[in-house]
Amino acid sequence: MSRPGLDADPLSLGAEWFNALFEEIGIDAEVASLTAKSIGTGQIGENVRFVFDYARKGANAPATLVGKFPSDSPESLMTAKMLGHYEREVKFYRTFPKVAGVITPAAFYTDYDADTNRFALIMEDMAPSEQGDQLQGCSVAEAERALSAAAVLHAAHWNDPSLDNYAWLQGSELAPPPALGPEAVSGLWQGFKERYGKRLEAADILVGDAYAAALPAWSEGYDGPHALTHNDFRLDNMLFGTESAPKPLAVVDWQTVGKGAPAGDVAYFIGAGLTREDRPRHEQALLSYYHARLTEEGITDYSFDELYRHYRWFSFYGMSVAFGAAMLVKQTERGDEMFLTMLRRHAGQARDNDALALLA
Repeated sequence: MSRPGLDADPLSLGAEWFNALFEEIGIDAEVASLTAKSIGTGQIGENVRFVFDYARKGANAPATLVGKFPSDSPESLMTAKMLGHYEREVKFYRTFPKVAGVITPAAFYTDYDADTNRFALIMEDMAPSEQGDQLQGCSVAEAERALSAAAVLHAAHWNDPSLDNYAWLQGSELAPPPALGPEAVSGLWQGFKERYGKRLEAADILVGDAYAAALPAWSEGYDGPHALTHNDFRLDNMLFGTESAPKPLAVVDWQTVGKGAPAGDVAYFIGAGLTREDRPRHEQALLSYYHARLTEEGITDYSFDELYRHYRWFSFYGMSVAFGAAMLVKQTERGDEMFLTMLRRHAGQARDNDALALLA
């Protein structure tokens, strides 16, 4: 069968390709025609919704599917190749069934070509679920839903030595050194300041400068547990459905998945997902909520005090994601506003939790 996203424009995929796919994966259906439409606001990949008109529709035939394919931006393609994003996302869906399909859309088909860095991911359509909005922020109830998913993710491979068996998994023992080391990340901060300096507050620049200067030591200073982590665990990568839906929340965009610090996902989500006004009011309660969910998932050797110490340490992580991504992916008006909003929120998070003291 043809390989979508590898040798064809995904918007041009027709009934013949999907009929071949459905026969291969055991879906009883015959597609007569379909429509394809680009959706979402992805910075690294392009998303397409396929709506089917069937000549024959069996009980397991989906009305719609969503496909994810390489970005049409040369800058984003280069970033994805350098950082291994496309290979990693495909292999995540193939490797971790305790997470993939549980707190994510189910994957029907995955493909990756190492020579061309082309990939395709055909997955369950979560409509009418709605994508979270990084700029608007989320409610406490939505934050609790996200943190419940985080507890499932982290508990699934808590201190699991098998994570070190995968060279494609960020942070594993077999993984190559990061394509961007601490010095390079610090350089991205300098470029970010030059591009956006007039839109930054002096207090936020102070936090960014302190973090950039401490990056070599900070990147080696974590001493807590490890688990499977998303590493871009934020609202724009979450699809919220009704509470009674089979999946009230589905987490997408697993291109940065790795072996990492659970508190990193938590600090990143809370710091960027709640507004500057809401986070201080609900921060401790949300941390307690996550800790309780983690305990329910069977993790009983991680105290709340340890979680909070690691949370403070990783309050800086979201800043590096914000300024790093801003300088490495396709620049858009919404992207600029999103990255600036994230950076301001994480700088405030670091100040409010006295995290600068940890860099001394």
